[in-house]
Amino acid sequence: MVQRFKRKVRKQRGSMHHGYGVTKGHKKAGSRGGVGNAGGKRHEWMRSIKEGRKFGSQGFVRPPRASPPQKAINIGEISEKIDEFVKKGYATKTGKDITIDTTKMGVTKVIGKGKAKKMTVIAESFSASAKEKIKKVGGTAKIAK
Repeated sequence: MVQRFKRKVRKQRGSMHHGYGVTKGHKKAGSRGGVGNAGGKRHEWMRSIKEGRKFGSQGFVRPPRASPPQKAINIGEISEKIDEFVKKGYATKTGKDITIDTTKMGVTKVIGKGKAKKMTVIAESFSASAKEKIKKVGGTAKIAK
């Protein structure tokens, strides 16, 4: 095949240590994994038998893009910003009853940090402490469908 371009040669001529810092860090048997036959899956074998380690990767890691991003809000933040949420249309006030729909905000979960006020909160999911705090003050926690 015809060579269309010449690759740059990176042999580090003129470099004293060739990218290994101080030379003594790249000299002796320790940097090569041991002397002689060491390294052929032998020098770590007894330790792996004792500790029960397995070779290779284990299990399955789900790619982060496969799960939709979760957005959470604290119950204390909801209680503080009720008037702001009413103005934006996320909440409705009828007399003393307040209903807040967190799904309109793009929030998926309500978390129980802060003080709660008496209100009805609609969300996809609640933490156990958030449900407990809402019920303690006389409010209701509804799961959105």
